[in-house]
Order: sequence, then structure tokens, then C-alpha cells
Amino acid sequence: MVPSVRSAFNAAFTREKYQAFLQDLDSAHPGEIEFRVAETPVFVDKLFTQRILQACEDIVDVILRPDFRAITEAAIPAQDHIPGETERSEFIAFDFGVCENETGELVPQLIEMQGFPTLFAYQALHAAVTQKHFDIPAGFDSYLNGYTPDTYRELLTSIILDGHAPEEVILLEIYPNEQKTRIDFRCTKDMVGIETVCLTHLKADGSRTTTAYQNCRTALRRQQRTMRGCVNSGGYMKMASSKPYITSTASIGAVGH
Repeated sequence: MVPSVRSAFNAAFTREKYQAFLQDLDSAHPGEIEFRVAETPVFVDKLFTQRILQACEDIVDVILRPDFRAITEAAIPAQDHIPGETERSEFIAFDFGVCENETGELVPQLIEMQGFPTLFAYQALHAAVTQKHFDIPAGFDSYLNGYTPDTYRELLTSIILDGHAPEEVILLEIYPNEQKTRIDFRCTKDMVGIETVCLTHLKADGSRTTTAYQNCRTALRRQQRTMRGCVNSGGYMKMASSKPYITSTASIGAVGH
């Protein structure tokens, strides 16, 4: 998308650099990355970055409408309604495709959106290791909305814990050790301090839900559903947005100036 940056990156790329990058990435939790990791970020220019961000803003504007819940209630079958649901999702992840319009310009087209985090902790690790092993030009970054690695961690932690102690919060997943995204579960514990718990290990104890780990039983105050992306895996996106929400354009990757 940015020919000069792409040419420079490709010219400096070596198989040895890539293998060192993979080894460093794997060293955080050896053997936990089962999926293939791309050799390169995607460098996105400022115009396309703005188009992606505007698409996110437009969708979020609809979600923030006061009548959003009323107009979408019928989309969920009655038997699938869950008690105690929050008014709105605390996280949104967008997946975009890169398409050409009628004039040949590149435009983002929404593939899907998810109301939960997608690789939000792993991608912070991925961004840091990428910066360490490859020369990323000035003006390109992996964090949106002006966040830095430290402020991103602080925000993510504050949302997930919501004032509770880490031992009172879990990342809830079905058979987490069988998931190919389990590297994110490990990174989430590193970043936030919460345990990953299989749905089959929960126990009702009167009015409380408890889980056993580290040979003790802990009452749960909060259950954070499966964690998975917020910065852009394998890519860099320019920081710019007027709303304080965390979003992901994980299928695109990243950014230019």
C-alpha cells in the first residue's frame, strides 16, 4: 500500500531475521503459537487508515444510539437471551476486507464484527517483538487513539478487572488448552493477571459461581469472555480517533502517514 516502504522492508528482509523474530515471539510461551505468523506487517497509508477509522466510527455511532437495544432485540432468539447482560459490549473487534470501488480506489468493507476482544493481549506482544526485529519507519505505529503500550495495558486492565482483584476475575473459555488462540490466554495472564478457566470447571455454590485453581476455591466477581485482538496483528495502524473505545482492524494490519 505504500510502495516505498514496502520496497525498503523487502530489501532488508532476510530469512535469518524472520527466524529470529519467530524464536523471540515463541519464547514468551514456548509451543503455544500454532498458527502461521506472517513475515511482514502491512503498511497502510494515511488515506486508507482514515477510511478504516471512519468506518469504525460510523458503526459505533449506531451502536451508541439510545434505541439500539430496542431495534436489535429481535435479532437474538428468545431462548438465547442471557440474564445480567450489560447494556453494550465493552469491546468491539472489526474485521475488514480491502476492496476496490468503481473508480479503482481501495476501500474497507466490513466482513464481521465481534462483541468481545480478539487477541488483544497477544497482539501487544507481537507488536513489541516486531519493533525489536524489523525497522519500522517513523510515523507508523500499532496503537490506535494515541495509546502507547503502557497506557493500552492500563486501559485494558481497568476494563477487564473493573475494580476487582485479578483472582476474582477469569477469562472463560470452552476447553481453552485446545484452542489455537491459547497464546492470547497466556499473554492475557501476563498483562492483566487473570486465570483462564474452562467452562466445565465452574461450580455453582449457592448464589455464587466459583472456580478452583492453584488448589484453592475462589469466588468469581466477574467473567471476561474469550480474549483475542485490539492492535493490529502483523501490522501497524496510525493513531487517530475521537472516541475512547478500543477497536481492531485485525484483518488489515497497519499504518502509514
